[in-house]
Amino acid sequence: MFVACHLFLGLVLGLALTGRLGDRRLIGFAALGAVLPDLLDKPVGHVLLAESLNSGRLFAHGLLFLMILTVAGIALHRRRESVALLAVAAGVFSHQVLDAMWALPVTWYFPLFGPYEPYEFTNYFGGAILAEVSSLSEWVFLAASAGIALAACRGRCPDLGIAATIVRVSIPLVGILALASLYALVAGIPESILMAGAGPEDYLLLAAVGAIGVIAVIRHHDLLNAG
Repeated sequence: MFVACHLFLGLVLGLALTGRLGDRRLIGFAALGAVLPDLLDKPVGHVLLAESLNSGRLFAHGLLFLMILTVAGIALHRRRESVALLAVAAGVFSHQVLDAMWALPVTWYFPLFGPYEPYEFTNYFGGAILAEVSSLSEWVFLAASAGIALAACRGRCPDLGIAATIVRVSIPLVGILALASLYALVAGIPESILMAGAGPEDYLLLAAVGAIGVIAVIRHHDLLNAG
């Protein structure tokens, strides 16, 4: 999955945690966790190790990294009663799920199945940027993410009433995106403007993320509109 999709699910996850625990900061922590694997692995794999591995899914995309974060988060919670690191871990897990890491067992279970497998990419970052900007789903998720993030800042920042407007406009679009993704899945469309290079599994995940997002925003509507 692409960056905006990961970010949107992280924000939605943080929104659910905030609704349960009453701490708005968890929205940011979960969102950070949702993009953290790419922030760590892609520069390392595609820049520092471009001549050997050239892979953007390394340690931070594995269960070992998730376990370390979770254990550290439990320790932090016991010492300071903070769930911030656990929220980050939850975001990381959402990233690994959206990337379907179970399909790459060497990476997900590293180091149990041996060393990482090398890949070959030509101009990876240029191709990735082109794929993202040409995917309609990324623009929809980006708009919805902006609305949720701005709404989460209300009460700490200057009046951000525009956040509610962005959410009202973008969330129905997310719902339409979910339905369109389901149609693409059922119709067997190999690739579309919804997501560059999408396959059946990608459409299913897009639909799931969209549906989860719509439900979460509706359920936590009062939280997003709170001053």
